[in-house]
Amino acid sequence: MNNLEENFESISPYVDEEVSDVMRSLINDKKFHDSISAQIYPSIFKIIPGLSSFLFKKTFTKSFGNSKSIEQFQNNLAPFVEEMIKRTTDGFSYSGSENLSSIPTLYISNHRDIALDSLFLNFARFVEGQKTVRIAIGDNLLDSGFFEKLMRLNKSFVVHRNIKGAKETLIKLGNLSRYISHSLTADQESIWIAQSEGRATDGHDFTDPAVLKMLYLASRKTLEINEWVKQVNLTPISISYEYDPLDITKAIGWEGWEELPHEENNQRDLRELVKGIKEPKGRVHLHIGKGITEEINQIEDLAEVIDREIITNYKLWPSNYISAYSLDLTSKTENFEGKKKSFLFRFKSLDETTRNKALRMYSAPFQNQKKRG
Repeated sequence: MNNLEENFESISPYVDEEVSDVMRSLINDKKFHDSISAQIYPSIFKIIPGLSSFLFKKTFTKSFGNSKSIEQFQNNLAPFVEEMIKRTTDGFSYSGSENLSSIPTLYISNHRDIALDSLFLNFARFVEGQKTVRIAIGDNLLDSGFFEKLMRLNKSFVVHRNIKGAKETLIKLGNLSRYISHSLTADQESIWIAQSEGRATDGHDFTDPAVLKMLYLASRKTLEINEWVKQVNLTPISISYEYDPLDITKAIGWEGWEELPHEENNQRDLRELVKGIKEPKGRVHLHIGKGITEEINQIEDLAEVIDREIITNYKLWPSNYISAYSLDLTSKTENFEGKKKSFLFRFKSLDETTRNKALRMYSAPFQNQKKRG
């Protein structure tokens, strides 16, 4: 095995040959059973934690114990995803299915939820009979334990954050860029990556040119930027949630998180991930854009094209219009007056400053569409 492959191994998802061993380790991982059963069976866990852990282990083993490949694991996961959608949304819809292709595709998406943005794309592709995609996740989510195993079983690969020093930055970003290129060309696996680092906590969906520079890094010496964009079938994705389960959390913010230990921040991220999955989201819509074909002169131009596609195809909900109206950004509520009271009731416990921050987050997509005519 050469050094490049070893570097890929350190950031890549599991391969089929690893699945059986990983499943056995999860089936025998008491911490995994305790942690998840506390979320699934909270009332039982409070009274008889051992029973809730036993019930979860039994269910997990029955549902996933036969997984011998990544595809089999994801097929076993699909019914749980369907159940989550039925239980926590008022309907999931998607458009642009005609733009799905068997050609390996680099999807660049706006980013609102830690796990669900890519999950909804994968579910749409699953419904359409397409292979699922490999998913870029930040190393802040990796705990070297059960959660990391679950993410890597679900085709997630690692994006290093908070890299120190120019040399380490170049090495890690170069390796990541080569891995993504290798996935698309050699492995024939599509990729999902967010348009910028971290979630858009202010509601503005703008592409960070640094992300595009990283993606292009492995090919910049052999392909002109237009050739590269076409080769990877670069495709913008726009996802919108009627209600964000973490809207209040985002409005309050995470002041002082940089000073917290890595493990504490990691646990915070995991709690927020679970909340995003479990809590009501209203309606959810995903739009799969067309692959970019127009002439691009530089990275900044490409970022602008992606922004235009994501913002234009973002599905606006009553929550977006009501927020804009409440902040005097529009005089119209688009006949959503009946929903206004119940939506604003979400923020009843917040002071005015924090409440307005939450409303600005919801109104941002409306404002950005309005600016683009």
